[in-house]
Amino acid sequence: MFSHPRLSARPAHHRLLSCDCPRSALVALHKAYIELFTILLKLRMLKFCGIFKKKDLQEKKAGERTDPFTWMIDGFSTLANRGADTYYSGSFTACGFNWKLRLESVLEEDGEKYVGLYLSHDDAASKNSVIKAIYKLFIYDQLHAEHIQKEGEDYFHNKSHDGFCCKVAWNKFNSSKSGLLFNDCCIFGADVLEACKWDKGISESLSLNKDPTSRIYTWAIKDVSKSNVVLTSEAFAAGGYSWRILIYPNLAINKDSLGVFLTMDNAANLASKTRVYVEYSLCLLDIHNGKHQKLTGKSLFSSGSSGWGWNEFLSWKDVQNPSRGFLHNDTCIIDASVCVLGVDTIA
Repeated sequence: MFSHPRLSARPAHHRLLSCDCPRSALVALHKAYIELFTILLKLRMLKFCGIFKKKDLQEKKAGERTDPFTWMIDGFSTLANRGADTYYSGSFTACGFNWKLRLESVLEEDGEKYVGLYLSHDDAASKNSVIKAIYKLFIYDQLHAEHIQKEGEDYFHNKSHDGFCCKVAWNKFNSSKSGLLFNDCCIFGADVLEACKWDKGISESLSLNKDPTSRIYTWAIKDVSKSNVVLTSEAFAAGGYSWRILIYPNLAINKDSLGVFLTMDNAANLASKTRVYVEYSLCLLDIHNGKHQKLTGKSLFSSGSSGWGWNEFLSWKDVQNPSRGFLHNDTCIIDASVCVLGVDTIA
């Protein structure tokens, strides 16, 4: 049997590599090929991310769309070996504002580990403003183009605030099959779609206490029917503030009724835009029948509104009725229950 000489003969370059070239040269050539492939892949990713797009020579106006920003980290294992840490990219401009990317190399949540990416506001000229931004965050897949991305809206203000998090499980990120970390290189990105200063106007913040407790104060008032002035209890503490009970016994301004009020004793010390949210009850005790007169309310106490209650808590006729048990030897007893629920602040 004869073989065709063109099919059986080896190409000259194949004979050279297999016969005449030492093994070390083959290894070096293979390594160079891998490095060249990696460089070409990175260049393709950079082009995909918009790095090589033609730059706009005109100055971008605030709110105008700009090209996506990419952040390549070559040698990511150096960061990972140092454990959980925070890293920031350089500053970039998008939609007229300056930004940075923040990377959490190891982010732990509910016992799981993630790689977390955030967008940070980095505009010193706008530190006293609130910036509303709509944007995307990316963790690029360098092999399959199956990128991890998250899009949303956030508000950036002068306090530390880094927006929402685009994250991926550490095991997936570190897997050789995912393409998120290829040849110890990873690429992150941000695309700010819209951004503008947000006029927040007047805002209100209510901070509620987690475990509010009530304080009950009892006040016995003598010679009630003989009084024609406003009567005031001694001060008592509840929820970190000082309080008093006020009663108006059968005064003309109350239309033949008993007026009962709760007042904050130190309201003048409150800031002008601070209000204390209080749940309270005022109870006139029926010492004979136990059929007490009790009213409950919730109010915001402030320097401008330091007292709340009821002008017509109970008719004076009912107060003086012997069968009702509210007056005994011209003495009545009032219980005040005060529970501070929280503090309301207007900005």
